[in-house]
Amino acid sequence: MAKSEFSKFLLPFLVTVSFFGLAIVPLLLLQPNLQADPSPFRRPVVSTLYSMVSILGVVAVFYPNKCRLMFKKPTVSSTNSKSSAAQIQFKGHHPDCERFSANRITIRNSIFCAACSGLLAGAIAALAGIFLFCLGFFSLEKANLWVLAIGEVLMLVGLAQIKLNGFVKMVVNALFVVGSSISLIVADLVGQSLLVDAYVLGLIIFILWFRIFLSEWNNKRNCVACGRCV
Repeated sequence: MAKSEFSKFLLPFLVTVSFFGLAIVPLLLLQPNLQADPSPFRRPVVSTLYSMVSILGVVAVFYPNKCRLMFKKPTVSSTNSKSSAAQIQFKGHHPDCERFSANRITIRNSIFCAACSGLLAGAIAALAGIFLFCLGFFSLEKANLWVLAIGEVLMLVGLAQIKLNGFVKMVVNALFVVGSSISLIVADLVGQSLLVDAYVLGLIIFILWFRIFLSEWNNKRNCVACGRCV
């Protein structure tokens, strides 16, 4: 019952929060009383904070072992759970199970996690863009807020990655990260406000958490429905 209520109420609520959180960004940027922050440290501070989040994500891609603890039946004892989880064969960060075949891609006979591969590629691209932004290579006017919309749409589409598979899942996850960097860069260029930057950065972290939380929930749901490892 609890799981049913979760999927029925909490998931739509979090999606709604993400959607309206992103919708507020252009409204903030269009406020006539928005106070600009001319400080030369604004871009470096924002860029550093975003880069730290991205680097933590890259580290998680290469050290996913702790995430494997989620692949176990929650109804068994902790001792049996650890024993079962330890015996599971993993391929591409996921159990060697048909239910997780959509989460894997094969490149030159090597198996990789589609989502993590996409997040890694997206993080590298995003870090490159943030570095150029920090050095002052980008310039946008308010008339180009549609670029912000593109970044936000890419982030929302990234939340649907649990329904996708293979290389499509990888591409969507990469665009999810790139979309977050686009949103932050455009918000700073248009608003030039540290407060708006802080809001956008906090929103990005929230949506990233939600994306990870959504994946974990979906993975646990697959394991519970399978029961093979118990």
